Amino acid sequence: MSRLPVCSGADGKRNDMKTAEAQIPEPVLKQAQELAARERIPLEQIISLAVTQVGVCSNESYVALRAKRASRQKFLETLQEVPDVAPPEFDRLPEGYKPVE
Repeated sequence: MSRLPVCSGADGKRNDMKTAEAQIPEPVLKQAQELAARERIPLEQIISLAVTQVGVCSNESYVALRAKRASRQKFLETLQEVPDVAPPEFDRLPEGYKPVE
């Protein structure tokens, strides 16, 4: 059994790492070890990234549920409160930028 650090927060905020025990099939563990060696990062980081991906997927579901409750009218009303000013220099699009059509 491996002891793995995992992020404990479901709110997307970085939290203190916790240790969890997990049983990982040998072929999957071997792939993760090979990837860690190839990328020169700790195995624990590979596994933590994989677990984080699960959280991302569940957050996408959460966003979809919230979107169903959204109101376009309320969004437009809120948008009216945003000041009509030029963005700060660091937040401007590069000169000559053209959106992809």
